[in-house]
Amino acid sequence: MPFGEKHVLTDLSTGQRDPDDWEIGRLRTVDYFLDIRVLTYEPTLSLLAVGSASGLICVVGGPGVESSVQTPEGSPVKILQLAASTDKLLSVDERDRLHIWNLKDLTEPPKSTRFDHAINAVMLSPSHTHVFLALQSGEIRTYDLLCLKKSTYVIPNLWNMFQTKIASSVADPLHALPGCNIPVDLVAHPRDLNLIFVAFGGGVVLYDLSSRNILRAYELVIPAGAPGGGGYHQAEVLTHRWPSVTSVSIHPAGHFFAVGYADGCVAFWAVEDEDQPLMVRTSTDLDVNVINGEELENFLQNGGPSEERGTNLSERQPIYRVAWCGFPNSSDPRGGVTALVFLGGDRSNDPCRLTVHTMPALECPEPPAPSGSKTGLHASIRKAMRLSVIPLETTYYLSSGSVYDFVLFPKSNPHFSGCWDPAALLFLTAASSDSRMVEARQFLPPKMMSPLPGTGAQNSSEHGDVVHELSATLEDMTLSGKEPLPMHVPSKLYSGLGGVSYAQLLTLQRGMHDVFVGQQPVPGDADLPIAGGSAWIDDKRLSELRLSRSHPRRILITCHRDLTVRFHDASPQLLISSSTSPLQKNYPFAIHDLTIDISCLPLSSAPEVATVQVAPESLECVVLLKSGDLLVYRLITTQVNPRIEIEGNKEFVLLDNIALRPGTRYHPFLMLPRGNVSLICCALSDIGFVGIGYIDGSVAVIDLRGPSLLRPQRQKRQSKLLVRNQDADPVVSLTWTVSAVSMDAQLAVRLIANHESGSTEVFKITRDSESSLYDFAQDVTRVEGLPNVMQGGSFVIDSQKGTAWRADRSRFAASLQTRDNNPARCFWVTASAKGARCMLDISGERISKVEWNNKKNKVGHVQVIEKSDSRVLVAFNDKPEAMVYSLPYLEHLHTFSLANVCENVMSVDETGDFIAARRHESGVLDQIVFGTLFKTRRVYDNPLVDLTSFHREIPPYPQPVSVGPPSLLGSWFQYGKPIMTGEQLDVLLAGPDRPIPPPNLAQTLQDTTSNDRSGVMKTMENARNGVYNRLNDALAERGEMLGNIEQRIDSLQQGSKDMVAQAKRLATEQSAKRWFGF
Repeated sequence: MPFGEKHVLTDLSTGQRDPDDWEIGRLRTVDYFLDIRVLTYEPTLSLLAVGSASGLICVVGGPGVESSVQTPEGSPVKILQLAASTDKLLSVDERDRLHIWNLKDLTEPPKSTRFDHAINAVMLSPSHTHVFLALQSGEIRTYDLLCLKKSTYVIPNLWNMFQTKIASSVADPLHALPGCNIPVDLVAHPRDLNLIFVAFGGGVVLYDLSSRNILRAYELVIPAGAPGGGGYHQAEVLTHRWPSVTSVSIHPAGHFFAVGYADGCVAFWAVEDEDQPLMVRTSTDLDVNVINGEELENFLQNGGPSEERGTNLSERQPIYRVAWCGFPNSSDPRGGVTALVFLGGDRSNDPCRLTVHTMPALECPEPPAPSGSKTGLHASIRKAMRLSVIPLETTYYLSSGSVYDFVLFPKSNPHFSGCWDPAALLFLTAASSDSRMVEARQFLPPKMMSPLPGTGAQNSSEHGDVVHELSATLEDMTLSGKEPLPMHVPSKLYSGLGGVSYAQLLTLQRGMHDVFVGQQPVPGDADLPIAGGSAWIDDKRLSELRLSRSHPRRILITCHRDLTVRFHDASPQLLISSSTSPLQKNYPFAIHDLTIDISCLPLSSAPEVATVQVAPESLECVVLLKSGDLLVYRLITTQVNPRIEIEGNKEFVLLDNIALRPGTRYHPFLMLPRGNVSLICCALSDIGFVGIGYIDGSVAVIDLRGPSLLRPQRQKRQSKLLVRNQDADPVVSLTWTVSAVSMDAQLAVRLIANHESGSTEVFKITRDSESSLYDFAQDVTRVEGLPNVMQGGSFVIDSQKGTAWRADRSRFAASLQTRDNNPARCFWVTASAKGARCMLDISGERISKVEWNNKKNKVGHVQVIEKSDSRVLVAFNDKPEAMVYSLPYLEHLHTFSLANVCENVMSVDETGDFIAARRHESGVLDQIVFGTLFKTRRVYDNPLVDLTSFHREIPPYPQPVSVGPPSLLGSWFQYGKPIMTGEQLDVLLAGPDRPIPPPNLAQTLQDTTSNDRSGVMKTMENARNGVYNRLNDALAERGEMLGNIEQRIDSLQQGSKDMVAQAKRLATEQSAKRWFGF
């Protein structure tokens, strides 16, 4: 039939007219934690637990391992811990209730326990099955995690005991500040389970659990005239000060420890010397507990702190937390170089950061034999300890906001308070006034370093010079070599600056998907070492799950507030798993080497992403910013493209010299900066063309082959200053296609530009036979189209089959072949917020027009959906509803409610799958919903999770080491008792009447799924056998006592019977006497 004649149009929607063929449903939900309050990591189980202000607790492990629980009444989470010895999850909420979940089955309700006072701190260990709880009253209570009950062991308020003990010998016993007897931290001795350090507001107490005795009490006093944490800019400098304790951490050798204080200083104490600290320092000064005569004299001459001087120096922050890390970097039992991490202590105008000091190894000489009765810390040992707390280097881990807390990720060893050989550092920072975000950094192990020059055999004056010089240059010291690299956090923790602001779906063919995703190691080098648990889809759904192999591959694209565009594999094939073959990747799986970081580009203004487009075949990517700048990225494969020189170019900026993170596969290619006229829309093709629409109605094309910028010959660009709002007709939508039009039967590459008024221009792109360059054809087809066509609301489809006619490689190849005198026809479907229109051959007759069935709700997205070789147009409004219309006649077929699935649809693909989002009040997304219009036989179920399938062997508790050289006989720690084991500690804390654990808990200790659990199982089995033996003895003794009582009762019963019989006999005799008259 000649081109242009009328003919019967094929109904493309015959297979989708029956409403029973549609099944609206939710496939999967991705929730983002925006209100994180506490984090904890357990290396034995390799699990990360996250607690939120809404009471939600999420446990994250290896691929697909994710489980959540909710505190009763949704009370905010205050403290969170994981107990590897009993496979328990512990939480303390804001109502100071202790909740305990069984990691074997988080669906079981928690065991909740309330104490008489608020819980300030908890302490547990993988070596025993008890948890210590420090209460606001000052008491330390214990709880049995095996029997799930309070234990009888109670530690009274040790600081009150200490003050009572010294009250008679202190001239001013009431110097203590309010809150000095309130506990703030609990730490176990790293090499002796019998000893614990209890940090109170007034000081630190070393307590012996077995003897119930205070061994040492460490109270810091800043003497009058010494600067302390505030320096010589405070009014209290001429008085004694007792700064409040905030945190405590022990050196891995166990001979000295660091204490953080509220005035911003850190004191180092030797365990055996409670009288004087080894050193007191701030982040910039050493020995701040010693009077500086020169500074004090200046202070007195100036008449005290002046307001002018005070304003120049901001207040120092408290030390919020300290952690002392050890490393397997020395054959010396005392260990080698260590790292002290502390949060806080900076001035309020300093950058937000964590500070890590690299500390030299402890090198104590063998002390001379003690003479006489003199006891205490030997001077040579004290000097060696002091040298070991002077940093060799300082590293700052910068953050994007104020740091609230941090978590270390040990490689495997759970001892030393979780600070042994960390591989990563996770910290919680402020994103805004009402939200927090999680950042991760690689933890750099300290280099093998020698002690500071002159720290050997040197007199005290020489050492003083070294300390003075170090103090003066301390702020300028940073770790030489490579900087700590950022690490990837689980996508569930995207929040704050890392929060998601926009998301969309992309469908790829299998071959392109494999190229796009590439070979992704699991886990990657920059991933956090979280590998615990296992997850799989229920085996009952396996037959349906295998159907996913033939489903399309999908990519989730997310834009983030930190100016990154990230890509995630959301293909259903990732979910194919079983109980014998668990999941190998998370769903969705983050493809980190594709991340686009816009912040590294030379932009003139603060960027904000407007749209992101990826070509399904060429995989090129364009990012349009709201400022009007356009960025083009290319996917780098094995071959590297040579640098391109553009002669006379004044509009492009080549970006091939931008420094990127190693391994990044999306490289910036060029940028089209904003000119005098704003760029407001773009369209990317698969054949190397990028269409550009401007606010003044002009159009341009970037030919990526050059690259070069093409403009229509008769189109004059107007200056922004000359364009009036009433004259401008902005381009609102651009569509690439390879097709003919009713006025031109030649198959060619065409760009359809829809203007706001409805005026439409169809540009033809031709190739010069001589120069082989592409340019706009002189003739432009003009059509009166639909006004205000929404972006993504223009479709060109085959009139017979309904397939999309895009500007892809196959269609482009067809256009280069011999001209067909009878080309196939097409439909051009356009949609706006008010309705839709369908036209034949783009510029031909109008076939149909419709206004949306529901006019009260705004339509935000439209898509031509394909199902069973049928096509329909589906419009999504904000009610939310999906309104279905036939093609090409736009008959209203169905309206489906989406209220039970989602709130707001953001992106729809051609198969009927869509994503919807729920936006938090802060502006970022807190939930993404994967939904579909055809849920039949689709398996996206949440996987079954076993949180305890991965369990490393728990190593024995570290043994004490000598403070002197290894040749020194004996140990410096000699408290007269052998080192306590975890089993013995459980016996001590639980008491002799410890009940038998519930059967399921006892069975938990017997079930093992890997050889890695043999060590902990042996320990727990020994502990259980010991408890059973004592319980059996107690039961036998109880049985014997009950037997004796029973014999006595029988004897009394028999005596009672005899007494009754005798009474009856006497009564009979008396009656007989009265009868006979006696």
